[in-house]
Amino acid sequence: MQFYKYSGSGNDFIFIDNREGQISIRPSEVVEWCKRREGIGADGVVLIGASTDCDYSLRIFNADGSEAEMCGNATRCSVHFAYHIIKIKDQPEFSIETMNGKYTGVAVDESEVKVKMTELYDVDKINLSDLSGKQALFLNTGVPHAVIQVSSVEDVNVKNIGSAIRHDVRFPNGTNVDFFEVIDPKKQVIKLRVYERGVEDETLCCGTGVMATAVSCSKFFGWTGEIQVYVKGGLLKAIVDKDLKELYFQGAVKMKYIGEIYGNTSR
Repeated sequence: MQFYKYSGSGNDFIFIDNREGQISIRPSEVVEWCKRREGIGADGVVLIGASTDCDYSLRIFNADGSEAEMCGNATRCSVHFAYHIIKIKDQPEFSIETMNGKYTGVAVDESEVKVKMTELYDVDKINLSDLSGKQALFLNTGVPHAVIQVSSVEDVNVKNIGSAIRHDVRFPNGTNVDFFEVIDPKKQVIKLRVYERGVEDETLCCGTGVMATAVSCSKFFGWTGEIQVYVKGGLLKAIVDKDLKELYFQGAVKMKYIGEIYGNTSR
């Protein structure tokens, strides 16, 4: 079975074209493929399939085998895959079906992809005031996020602290945890590190985390327009309006290589 290895600012995925619907995968297979030394190595596996209402559908699996409702970076990578690699249609704008509803994305150029983030709810549903001496906010941008302002993201033990918060009893379904530092308030620049539920570790980038943190900064500081977000995987852009109705996530993606998976995958 052929696969395509993608990186969205360091958040990496194994993409499989399943538009004919012949492929089914088991959680145990996802876990094996995502292992860094024994498998292909990835933060997740993405099946791109057919859709009756959109240009294509996505099924997104975390590295632990669980299925994710949505992933911003996987969605960005999928647009590049759909337009440049498997060429679903000639136009660079696509409608995308996910477990969380419909999204739209556009291939801006050979590497840059912009996605409209349509999910925003449960804002401040859970009180996080005890988690930061600065600002903290719970919200859902497709998956749940606990956004926490810190003085220096480099001083945070993201894996240990993130894991403790992710498993806190106030989050019955778990949560991603986003630690951010304001670098330049006038130019709206932040630095971000994220602990991802499902990966159960820090990742180099998290798309829904970038968006959740940008929305949080809009609520904390009144920021609108373009917010620059530095993650370990590079620089990304989040675009928000004052009413938090027009939310966009933009950055570079790369198709790194093509390979073949051998195993007991059902077809």
